[in-house]
Amino acid sequence: MQAPFHLPGSQTPPSETPIDQLIRDILAARRITRADQERFMALFLSKSSLGEKEQTQINLLFDALRAGRLRVVD
Repeated sequence: MQAPFHLPGSQTPPSETPIDQLIRDILAARRITRADQERFMALFLSKSSLGEKEQTQINLLFDALRAGRLRVVD
């Protein structure tokens, strides 16, 4: 599998959505803040329906919380 293409000076791949970036940042930090939670909810609630990818992303965060790989902080 080929690595994603990155533009010079870019932190994220061109195809990465704000939701992808937020989830990546939360999992990398191993914590979710109140601000992260509010942003997460706003991004998902702004959609009229959730596709399979979005449902998978939500499950990924909940699984990390349940397994103790993600802490909730204020």
